[in-house]
Amino acid sequence: MWVLLSGHFSVLLLSLGVASVALVLWLDWRMDEIDHEQFHIPVTSDLFLFIFKLGRLVVSSNIDVCLRIYGIRKATPTFKEIPLPFDNSLSKVIYANAITLTPGTVSMVLDKDKLLVHSISREGAEELAQGAMADIIPRIRQQDVKTVPVRKKRRTL
Repeated sequence: MWVLLSGHFSVLLLSLGVASVALVLWLDWRMDEIDHEQFHIPVTSDLFLFIFKLGRLVVSSNIDVCLRIYGIRKATPTFKEIPLPFDNSLSKVIYANAITLTPGTVSMVLDKDKLLVHSISREGAEELAQGAMADIIPRIRQQDVKTVPVRKKRRTL
């Protein structure tokens, strides 16, 4: 699709495109070899509320990052270890991914009881440490999450 829309048909770009498609297919195949389970999260009003609140945080963080890029606010990059207030691994992963989706913050290392986060500002890191993002994560109880083994499929490349 990109090739058709861009109008660039050089041998280098086409060969890099083919190589990247092959790499993605290989990675997908390898991931299927390693992990044969899926998590089914119950769809409740909490999920829709989470998506709405995360969207609001993404927009406000995007504005904050723009103000820091244009020099209106000062960028003070920092690393911060944030305690994880969740007891199951799925909530921890959702939390880390929500932080990474928010502009100006990146989840770096996820441990059992803490998360290392890089933030574009000290204020943003402090907000995370005070639980600003943790408050919007839906409370998923371990018994609500169903782990479904995926039947192994024969895949060929």
